[in-house]
Amino acid sequence: MRKFATLIVVGFFAVYLQACSVVQATSGPSAKDLSVLDTGTNRFLVLAELGQPIASETDEDGNKVDVFSFRQGQHGAVKAGKGLVYGALAVGTLGVSEIVTSPLEGAAGNGAHMQVQVNYDSDNKVSTVNTLKDGRWIPVQTIAGK
Repeated sequence: MRKFATLIVVGFFAVYLQACSVVQATSGPSAKDLSVLDTGTNRFLVLAELGQPIASETDEDGNKVDVFSFRQGQHGAVKAGKGLVYGALAVGTLGVSEIVTSPLEGAAGNGAHMQVQVNYDSDNKVSTVNTLKDGRWIPVQTIAGK
């Protein structure tokens, strides 16, 4: 009977933890390398890192201007660390910690919405970057020397 009860408890946690903060923390978006926004970076490297712009125009001097909108996630080590902490809390509190950690990770773990305008020179290299929206709580990486 004791083995059966243990099996039920383990099965409950296996199902319960599938939608928990551990899974949310480890499956969120990855961090984009914002160093591609540094002056002098080739446009193709910016596109490779940030994806296709939501708008692309040519300014009055004939130079390209791109606007990017993306989710800035977290580095793999941060995601793994949060997953370990959330998992330890869930086991240590028999799942009660999920009342706090799951909504917290649901709000913070989706990544910060960012929008940047990137101006290029005549050689298609980054000349200036304007941050239109930076939803990060803690800006770990700088944007073009800011």
